[in-house]
Amino acid sequence: MCRQLVFFCSLLLIASCAQIGSPAGGEFDRTPPKVSRYRPDSATVNFNSRTIEIIFDEYIQLQDLNSQLLISPPLEFTPQITAKKKTLVIELDKKEVLKPNTTYSISFGNAVKDIRESNAVENFRYIFSTGSFIDSLTLSGSVQNAFDHKTEKNLLVMLYSDRSDSAIYKTLPDYFAKTNDVGAFKVNNIRQGKYRVVALKDDNSNYKYNDEERFGFLSDQVEAGKQEDVVVYMYTEQPKNIFLKKYNQVQYGKFVFVFNKGSDSLRLSRLNKEALKDVKEFTEFSKNKDTITYWMDPVDKDSLILQVRNGARILDTLRFKLIKKENALKSSRVPFKFTLMNSQNAETFDLNKELNLVFSHPVEKINDDAKVSLKEDSVVYSKYPLIYSKSTVSNETVKITTTQKTDTKNPAALASSRNMLLKENTTYSLTVLPASFTDFFGLTNDTIKMKFRTKEEKFYGSVKLNLQVETLNDSYLVQLLDDKENVVRQSNVSKSESLFYDYLYPASYKLKVIFDKNANGKWDEGNYLKKQQPEKVTYNTEAVNIRSNWDLELEWSIHEPK
Repeated sequence: MCRQLVFFCSLLLIASCAQIGSPAGGEFDRTPPKVSRYRPDSATVNFNSRTIEIIFDEYIQLQDLNSQLLISPPLEFTPQITAKKKTLVIELDKKEVLKPNTTYSISFGNAVKDIRESNAVENFRYIFSTGSFIDSLTLSGSVQNAFDHKTEKNLLVMLYSDRSDSAIYKTLPDYFAKTNDVGAFKVNNIRQGKYRVVALKDDNSNYKYNDEERFGFLSDQVEAGKQEDVVVYMYTEQPKNIFLKKYNQVQYGKFVFVFNKGSDSLRLSRLNKEALKDVKEFTEFSKNKDTITYWMDPVDKDSLILQVRNGARILDTLRFKLIKKENALKSSRVPFKFTLMNSQNAETFDLNKELNLVFSHPVEKINDDAKVSLKEDSVVYSKYPLIYSKSTVSNETVKITTTQKTDTKNPAALASSRNMLLKENTTYSLTVLPASFTDFFGLTNDTIKMKFRTKEEKFYGSVKLNLQVETLNDSYLVQLLDDKENVVRQSNVSKSESLFYDYLYPASYKLKVIFDKNANGKWDEGNYLKKQQPEKVTYNTEAVNIRSNWDLELEWSIHEPK
């Protein structure tokens, strides 16, 4: 009887256990948590609490709080924020001193979510004032990259009541906001007054401007509540000081030096001149003057000491353990040879291109008996001497130029020729015999053979651009860009005129104008301390759609953006 009673009780216990829990399925919870009450109330005035509690109607969690939390004006010490069951707790640091008569906004973005389905309380904020009222003025607008008008998320837009130039370097802003996906921003709960407005890519998250961070500013102060839709253009200022970023001995006799910015005053000088007194040397500068390539030969010593200067200022002193020439010539891993670096792709050679030979080393001499044989569909097209200055060391590029066969003895015609008048849809073979070129190190070339095919004339399209400028005698840089914003063609203009761009691939292009105020032929960034904005740019809103065998004509009236 006892055993039967125990067995019966066990069955009852198992049955009751099986009934515990929610039934399967059920309606999906799509409702975010709702606030039941605040302690102290949101939008309270004369705030003097150290702890804030926000109680919701269900259990909550915090996700991605670090990237979504915004406290404006920023606090000196980060508060401790935790989710405890249904309560969001904000504890201000004991050392935090709140500004008097100031409205604070704590924005959580979408970080507050329920436990079960992660439904977010969208754009959740808590505000309070240390004064007798809540400030309610706003400032909205957008931030764009000055060079290409692209936008970016999470850029800081900061407002300063301190109007001194040093404020952005030394102090925290009075208010700030972050840009959204399309570069727009809105600063809320601003006190009445005028403010300096800056935008910042805050790489070190200190709410202060540091050199080489992307930055933008409004030239004039903004009165809160009186202006809307302001636009801040960002750029990266030129570093104040120039320094050597990296350097390398690439191979025997070749050294590369890369600087953080360009300068016309960069110089290299050998300090052990006596030990290397018979050295031949050659220095090349990159287009932006921020990279130096230094060549030297012969080298039979163990070391080289180079001093790097910018004008009279010594930037660095470098010592290199030199690669010996005989070792370089014997190396199988990195062969030391005078070779042709470029090759023409038979499918992509364009009728308007120059035919260039680009070598691994500077070309010092073209031998007197050097001949170039160009065959057109296996028929010899021309044989001619290359036009080249033998009195100076050139760089690594040799241009092949000729006109029609009857003009090959005319040096003036050869020198002025734009290209070789190549026929369309034709295969060409270029041959250069061995020892035609001598390089900087005394090495000569092996046999060079290049084969390429030109495109049909009708493959290309063209555009005629009728340009109307707003102000005569100003300098404008007109650019035709591809879909990746690479410059395909560029023109300098100072008056209304027509531009013609031919031999264009069938594709979609953009038109851009740089308002080149200093007429230096390039876009210039701004300078905050000199109160110089970056040079303005504008785009034509109409896409330039080029089709094969088609001539397009466009009208464009250029107006400088405000």
